[in-house]
Amino acid sequence: MSEPRRAGRWRTGQQNRQRIIDAARERFMRDGYEGATVRAIAADAGVDVAMVYYFFDSKEGLFTASALTGPEHPLHQLATLLDEGTEQIGPRLVRRFLEHWEKGGVFDSLAGPLAQRVAAEFGVADAELRVELVASHLAGLAFARYQLKIEPIASTSIDDLVAWLGPTVQRYLAG
Repeated sequence: MSEPRRAGRWRTGQQNRQRIIDAARERFMRDGYEGATVRAIAADAGVDVAMVYYFFDSKEGLFTASALTGPEHPLHQLATLLDEGTEQIGPRLVRRFLEHWEKGGVFDSLAGPLAQRVAAEFGVADAELRVELVASHLAGLAFARYQLKIEPIASTSIDDLVAWLGPTVQRYLAG
């Protein structure tokens, strides 16, 4: 007779990690950074609080992991925008990114494959560094605007932020 299977156990740590990320993403989007607690996220994920700290070290680490995973990461948006052409890619990417966050979106990482495309499209060296700079710049913008609500970034219009940041992102990608 085989031993009974333990209820509630995951086959791998990666499944637990992903479940925590999914719960964190939902909780951060619903309650904001300050309102979300590690204890509530752990409960939502069905894991012990210690497991959250094991995988992410801190609430900040968990936020970063949850904010930078999912199908709407800025680098996914970059791939879509490249399909539409390279003209003014920087301002268009900043606009797409900000408009998505206005709707409550979060993002995923895929710099490797996209870096090859950026290198081919723009003929630039260090394409992986360039796309990581774009991703980190936009993630920092989202954190400052939507989580920390730093002024005047939080209240500046999307059009103004595009005007400020679009040329920088353009330079990262094509300059």
